Amino acid sequence: MHRTIFAAVASAAFAIPALAHHGWGSYDATKPMTVTAVIEQVTLGNPHGDVMLTHQGEMWHVTLAPLSRMTARGANAEFVVQGKEATLYGFPKRDGTKEMRAEWIEIGGKRIQLR
Repeated sequence: MHRTIFAAVASAAFAIPALAHHGWGSYDATKPMTVTAVIEQVTLGNPHGDVMLTHQGEMWHVTLAPLSRMTARGANAEFVVQGKEATLYGFPKRDGTKEMRAEWIEIGGKRIQLR
C-alpha cells in the first residue's frame, strides 16, 4: 500500500514540470530572426531564462537557456540586465505568437551561445 502511494506521488512530482515546459518544435527554424532592443524584463531560472523586449512596436517574449547553462557560459544576472541593449538571434513561434527561442544573445559586444 505504501509503495503504491509513494509511486503515485513520485509520478505526479515528475509530471508537473513536464507539463509546464513546452517543446522546441513550436518554433520555426526556417525563419531565423535577429532582434536588437532594450531588455525590459528579465527572469533567470529554470526550466529556462526569459526576457521581454519591444520589437517593431510590439512586446516580445524571448526564451533563453536553462540557468545552469547560461551561468556556465557567462550569461548571468550581471550580464543579462534590464535596461541593457541586447541583440538576440533565434526562431519565432510557428503560431504567430510574439515569442522567439534565442540561439545566442549579445550584450556589449560579447556574444554567448545558448544552445
